[in-house]
Amino acid sequence: MQSCFTYARIIVDMNVYVTNPHGYCMGVVNAIKIAEQVKSDHPHSPVAILGMLVHNEEVIQRLQKKGIFTLYDTNKSHKELLKEINPSTIIIFSAHGHGKDLEDICNARNIVYYDATCSRVTKNHDLIRQALKEGQQVIFIGKKGHPETTASVSIDSRIILLDIKERFDYHKADLLKPTFVLNQTTLSFLELKAIHQELERIFDNIVINEEICSATRLRQQAVIDIPAHAGLIYIVGSSYSSNTEKLVEVAKKTHKNANVYRIDNIDDIHHSDLVGKKLIAVGAGASTPPELTEEIIAYLRKI
Repeated sequence: MQSCFTYARIIVDMNVYVTNPHGYCMGVVNAIKIAEQVKSDHPHSPVAILGMLVHNEEVIQRLQKKGIFTLYDTNKSHKELLKEINPSTIIIFSAHGHGKDLEDICNARNIVYYDATCSRVTKNHDLIRQALKEGQQVIFIGKKGHPETTASVSIDSRIILLDIKERFDYHKADLLKPTFVLNQTTLSFLELKAIHQELERIFDNIVINEEICSATRLRQQAVIDIPAHAGLIYIVGSSYSSNTEKLVEVAKKTHKNANVYRIDNIDDIHHSDLVGKKLIAVGAGASTPPELTEEIIAYLRKI
């Protein structure tokens, strides 16, 4: 078995390339600030986030240490969780958006709540309502079960979901009716391009509004721009994070000769993966704490 010293000799010529930008987007920064401010304003009241405020376990743990807890149960809906919580608990809605029905439950139970929805998601919701008001058919492209998609589709029962994981059933839609298309903000613009082209071929009257947020687009482009000779690419972020997942997909699609791994932290780095790699690239999702990524970069540069 080779020791760490053996590995160190083998990978001594390794260089580290860091994508730019990486780390928190403004939506995440804003959501964390809101949560911390709510707790500061209500120091003696229980404060809880409905669902994950942002999709990163490290962020959730840090908030919990500050007395801000997360209501999350894979076996229960947000409605069920709200109906069970003590009404003295102050609720924070996550950055991904939420349905009005959840606010109705809070109002009925006299639960105080705050909204940390990302402004890009709010913009999407406004566009959906406007399109419906104008009598257009609305198709929302997203990942079924993702909180942003769930919130967006819940606006109106007429909204048609195009799940990126499944083949779209065109029988659900009127191909002749004026149609407005928009999407979950954390998808890959590479996969969206193919979907948009197909929709444009099939629908007679269609307007496509590509709402990939700028932070997501910039991070995806930064991964595309990783030098082609990189032998290993680490994407730092949670398995719960859609934008992190898309960065991994983009890296695999554009750098077919590189080994691409999603990692949570330094513990996921294996010295055997570094052997023979002259250039290692590091990128990170928009909900990944920047200091976590910097720690990984510093660790790799010390090897």
